[in-house]
Amino acid sequence: MALALYRKYRPKTFTEVIGQDHVTEPLMQALRSGRLNHAYLFSGPRGCGKTSSARILARSLNCAQGPTPDPCGECDSCRALAPDGPGSIDVIEIDAASHGGVDDARELRERAFFAPAISRYKIYIIDEAHMVTTQGFNALLKIVEEPPEHLVFIFATTEPDKVLPTIRSRTHHYPFRLIPPGAMRALLERNCAAEGATVEPAVFPLVIRAGVRSARDTQSVLDQLLAGAGPAGVTYERAVALLGVTDVALID
Repeated sequence: MALALYRKYRPKTFTEVIGQDHVTEPLMQALRSGRLNHAYLFSGPRGCGKTSSARILARSLNCAQGPTPDPCGECDSCRALAPDGPGSIDVIEIDAASHGGVDDARELRERAFFAPAISRYKIYIIDEAHMVTTQGFNALLKIVEEPPEHLVFIFATTEPDKVLPTIRSRTHHYPFRLIPPGAMRALLERNCAAEGATVEPAVFPLVIRAGVRSARDTQSVLDQLLAGAGPAGVTYERAVALLGVTDVALID
């Protein structure tokens, strides 16, 4: 089974994250200067790089040559935390949509006090953070406010206003945005070149519009078109038919 494009070409470093320079550049500078916080909040539309950036930040913090904005990619930690790596025992990802209750928060709090097994930091990436209940956030408040030296929290959410204000105020908040069409097109063209796929130039605007400027959704649309492409590759006519859009010739 073919690996989805958005997984196959997931960014490995901050320089590979597209359309979010207002987030990645300050984070890279903080890593260079050593002015690191114990809790971060990444917010913004779905599929725009929040979770990928959280993983990159974890990789940057635990790199053997780090903390560094440019993970070496060679040490045990970097290899474990690469997009195709097995993961690290010291970087724990939690889906708050299914583990956001007070009991889950209490269990996290108890485990968080233990030092990392092999890494510099123990890092909790809490995805869909707005799904943590009020009681769950209250259970986490003390450890987020006064964490041990080895602990870092990264909250990712599409709805930052639903994150408890007392938690939100203790984080460095980085808002992600929808990706500009130019940056999105460059990403799609690079991916098509890497795949050796032929796509008519007029197809790209249709794909970007259908993906509503989300990197994940847009690459999923392209993936579907590539899967159904004929010998001539992805043609404009095939894309119009599959995506259900109106041919510009008819509009004219």
